[in-house]
Amino acid sequence: MQPLIKHLYQKFKESSGISTDSRTIKKDNIFFCLSGDNFDGNDYAQDALNKGASLCVIDNPEYAKKSEKFLLVKDTLVALQELAKYHRDNLNIPMIGITGSNGKTTTKNLIEVALSAKYNVYATEGNFNNHIGVPLSVLKINDSHEIGIIEMGASSVGEIADLCQIAKPSCGLITNISKAHIKGFKSFEGVVRGKSELFDYLNKNNGQIIINNYDSTLLNFIKRFDNPILIEGDKSNIDVKISESKDGLKLFEPNIFFRVKNHDTGLYEEKKTKLFGRYNFENILMAISVAKFFKVDEIESAEKICIWDMPSNNRSQVIKVVGSNIILDAYNANPQSMKNAIESIQNFSDNDKIFILGDMNELGSISKHEHSEIGKLTSKLRLIECFFVGDKMEYAHKMNKKSKWFKTYDEMHESIANMSFQNVDILVKGSRSLRLERIQTALKKILT
Repeated sequence: MQPLIKHLYQKFKESSGISTDSRTIKKDNIFFCLSGDNFDGNDYAQDALNKGASLCVIDNPEYAKKSEKFLLVKDTLVALQELAKYHRDNLNIPMIGITGSNGKTTTKNLIEVALSAKYNVYATEGNFNNHIGVPLSVLKINDSHEIGIIEMGASSVGEIADLCQIAKPSCGLITNISKAHIKGFKSFEGVVRGKSELFDYLNKNNGQIIINNYDSTLLNFIKRFDNPILIEGDKSNIDVKISESKDGLKLFEPNIFFRVKNHDTGLYEEKKTKLFGRYNFENILMAISVAKFFKVDEIESAEKICIWDMPSNNRSQVIKVVGSNIILDAYNANPQSMKNAIESIQNFSDNDKIFILGDMNELGSISKHEHSEIGKLTSKLRLIECFFVGDKMEYAHKMNKKSKWFKTYDEMHESIANMSFQNVDILVKGSRSLRLERIQTALKKILT
């Protein structure tokens, strides 16, 4: 395939970029006809040409003679991945790889912000972190970029190893390892094996490994590597500490306060972020540590982080409504991220608390147990209301007799729409399939 990829790479250099969606094609894009379970991407090749594509990469021989702008390959996805590998080999820049069970996208964003103090950085857009998204991300990096950041997601063993062959990271970190995607990984041990493929790649290729030693599973990795950088302690390259209190008062979230040592003065400087949740402090530490490895001073990276605001993407989003707060964290959920969110809202403000918690998907054989554990946890808390949504959350409801359970989103929406609350913090958390963010419109009405 190498001669074909070289030819395709030349076409790529002359193009305006890569597209895999004929609906958003731009002039002089190269269109890759990727197919799914229910569609044949080759069927959209002519439409892409009509909209201005300079070339269409197809893998159906029946289309080959229909246009000289159709390039036939054996497999369009493999061709896309091979093109990305070839492009990566022509990029003479460091590449940071990020994976983990929780916090990948937030940590990626924080690293990008921290490094921007000194470099022109490209980072994975959104969550384009799978076997299609990673090659597309690599192909968006151009000669103006000085560092690349590639997020890698996986739901089974072997996927991170494959993504590493495309992105070829020279530095990397695992945010944490928890019980996520158990259905695909088969077991927690499978999750550990799958996520650690990033470290395995870095170790074999003399890359820099950065370890979140707050995570008990990752802590066990330290002895496997010669010179890992830890985010806290003797092997850390930074001096950053969370501030537990200010002026003798408990720090309420959403603001994380932390102290950074100024190496010029020898004194610590207090910093205030726009992030909430103590778990985000680990993400901040990882970002500052990566930036320091690339010679960005802690003070500089901390200042960049402190002006960064969480985007409105259903991840730890705070919506203020007349003395109340909606904490919208409905992008996804697994046992650890659910517990993190529950813990954080407890310290959010003096307001009373309401939980709207939806199913945690892809947990396989441990699903019943983990949903039951969430029920037990919430039963011990002082809450005005606790709403569980979805088939799996019935197990949580059985462990928390004070809660209300709804089989579907619509049932929950109908019930809540008739209620009224004031001065409350409402946590909305669940897996993506439930689309719990839809409830925010009803919540805004009942809070005003």
